[in-house]
Amino acid sequence: MSPNHTVLVTGVNGFIGSHVADQFLAAGYDVRGTTRTIKRGQTIKKVLDEKHGAGRVEIVAVPDISIDGAFDEAVKGVHAVAHVALILTFDKDASKVIPPTVAATTSILESCLKEKSVASFVYTSSSAATCRAMANVKRRIDSNSWNEQDIKEAWKPESEWQEGQQWVVYGASKAEAEKALWKFRDEKKPHFTINAVLPDTNFGPVMLKEEVRSTANFLKMACDGMVLPLQGVAPQYWVDVRDTARLHVAAVKYPDVNGRRIFGWVKPYNWNQVLKVLRKIRPGHKFPDDIPDPGLDLTEIDVTEDEKLLARLKGTGWTPFNECLDASLKSYGY
Repeated sequence: MSPNHTVLVTGVNGFIGSHVADQFLAAGYDVRGTTRTIKRGQTIKKVLDEKHGAGRVEIVAVPDISIDGAFDEAVKGVHAVAHVALILTFDKDASKVIPPTVAATTSILESCLKEKSVASFVYTSSSAATCRAMANVKRRIDSNSWNEQDIKEAWKPESEWQEGQQWVVYGASKAEAEKALWKFRDEKKPHFTINAVLPDTNFGPVMLKEEVRSTANFLKMACDGMVLPLQGVAPQYWVDVRDTARLHVAAVKYPDVNGRRIFGWVKPYNWNQVLKVLRKIRPGHKFPDDIPDPGLDLTEIDVTEDEKLLARLKGTGWTPFNECLDASLKSYGY
């Protein structure tokens, strides 16, 4: 695939989706983005137009991403697809989340199968597809790891739901959807390459200041003095959202990258470590006090090849933590 080809970015108005579009545009590609309605996509289109020039971003509406044929029109003529959109209701009922999430993935894959112009497909998976976030548990994660724990527990009856059941359902939905991706690859043997990008917690600047969502909101809460909600967030690994987006671009740009689970995991963090860095880079701002010992993410993972892929595109490796957090704060106006 060469520059000036069009890439379809689903969920282009989301935290990750907006950056995926931004990085494809920076790399020379044009972008067709999907949102639930045309109106919902106009704000991000304006931001991208102002940054990259008018005429390179198109918004199309896909009201229900889980129905058959939902993306038939959207994929026409595109050379690559970055499927970032997800069903993020945080419903505790697995039947309302997992089947439509899987259906959304298989639906767009089937649409791509009918469109000969598609040369590459990149699925935005998640660390949650490999394991549940837990503190102080030693384990090793690699490309063969799957979050079987959440897959099993997501379908328990309501009487057995645990605290944070919505995260269990989310983890199961990401694992099942990515499994469906690879099953499709093995059974249908498509004419396009397939890769998955699995980021852990995405930090970094927001492109839509008036709509801070997803993990971008975690840092915003800390800046605003709201630390209590963060006490329920288990320590994990972090990655700059811009690097997550660049990994999508690399998966499309380089034809030899095929069939890979690409991990966007830089280093472990907990919220007291984040607060320490925030106080250092904004010494004049009042941040919350440390929270009770949140523990550490003791997961081991080798991301050497993933960082090499990033450096192949970017010229350097992972964005440093303080640089990532500083960019976040600047985007909030701090």
